Amino acid sequence: MTTRSASPSLYRGHRLFMVGIPAVILLAAALAMAGVGLLGTWLAQDQLGEARAAKAAAVAEAVQHDLERAIAYGIPLPRIEGVGAYLQGVAGRNPDLGFLALTGGDGVLLQGAVNAGGGIDAAGLQALTAGLHGLATPETRAATLQPIDRDGLLILRVPVRIGRLSSEGGGGGVGQPPAGHVLVGVQPQQVRGQIAEELATVALGGLAVLLLLAELAGVLVRASFRAPLRSLAVAMAEAVDGRFATLLGRRPRDQVGRLLFAFNAVVFGLHDRRQRFAAHADEVRAAVFDPEVASAVENTRLSALTALGSGLEAAPRREIDSRSDDVLAFALLSAAAASMLVLAGSLSLAGPAMAAALVGAIAGYVVPPGWRRVAAVLSALALLSAAAVLLLGGTALPAGLAGGLAGGFAAGLALSYVRRQAAGGGQFSLLRALASGIVAALLWAAAVGWDGGMLAATSLLPAALAALLARPIVVPRS
Repeated sequence: MTTRSASPSLYRGHRLFMVGIPAVILLAAALAMAGVGLLGTWLAQDQLGEARAAKAAAVAEAVQHDLERAIAYGIPLPRIEGVGAYLQGVAGRNPDLGFLALTGGDGVLLQGAVNAGGGIDAAGLQALTAGLHGLATPETRAATLQPIDRDGLLILRVPVRIGRLSSEGGGGGVGQPPAGHVLVGVQPQQVRGQIAEELATVALGGLAVLLLLAELAGVLVRASFRAPLRSLAVAMAEAVDGRFATLLGRRPRDQVGRLLFAFNAVVFGLHDRRQRFAAHADEVRAAVFDPEVASAVENTRLSALTALGSGLEAAPRREIDSRSDDVLAFALLSAAAASMLVLAGSLSLAGPAMAAALVGAIAGYVVPPGWRRVAAVLSALALLSAAAVLLLGGTALPAGLAGGLAGGFAAGLALSYVRRQAAGGGQFSLLRALASGIVAALLWAAAVGWDGGMLAATSLLPAALAALLARPIVVPRS
């Protein structure tokens, strides 16, 4: 087995390149999400504003109908009892409405209900109703349902008429002055704020998924392409200097594996031809009895071997492909699943879960190499079991501690594998994978509102994928 090192500048270039891939992916995806969000806000604002105005019209007509039924029994509008509580109940069931009010025939405010965040308070409602006094009452329903724009509010002003449902109370219906008006107001700017809040939630969830996918893609690229191609680049640089002493490690028969196999075939072929040429020259020299001819054959052999260089003198040795990056995907997904399980309980579990993770990391680090595969699969199954128990109604404390313990165990297992396979290197990539998994879990928890059930359910996916990716971290590939 041989170990070779490239120049520091080459490694720095590779590191910057591989760090840049996830960064560029995340930046492009974030810009795309921002653009789509702004476009969606612009397109949806008018439509949602119209929908909210239509809802306000429906609420106004429902209140109008109830009040006209009371008037039909001969009760004057100002004397109808319970109107204030009735309006408060309607406004409470429709928090997207700014306010709901009832005015008398003279325009004086009789009762009103204001929702929080509606853009108006009780004093503002009093002033607003006074400003609407004296406006003509439309005679048609279509004209009545046209909103009035006042002080940044869209206001529906629906008349409460006497005699619409019966002839009591003076009759006359539409032709007579109304007994009062139902006022319902909505704030169009509130629609934009609501859309912005929803977009922020979607952006957090999307950023969590993108971070996980970008890091996972970077891990797979490093394991599948960067490491073998870097080894090939170093071997080709040695070949340029005439040194053909390395056979690259075995790979699956994909395109990269075929490329490495072709290079090994070239190196093996060169060594084989040199050995056969030297052996054939020795046979010819031994078979010739003329000293001059034998000397010429020897000189030719020596000059040919000198021209081939010293790089073909020793038999090539196979370089073991450590594949230390294979463990990073397992560590990334295990960290994400464990963090989600801890957050599914509450933030108060962070301290005990960290202590459990530390104990698990120590236990995972000392696992013998021959048992790493079994231990990795068991840690992933422990994460799956903790999530299932939490979903079935289990308490948060045991599930959070189990998640922290299993996540720490997986991290310790990955650290011992990386140190063994990479001869003491690779810890930075592992720490970045673990940090990415934890940050993705935090972003996802913020996106779902720290909902324990949702976090426990979503932790099943990374835990299951971690179980599937546990296989390559055990047996060193050569």
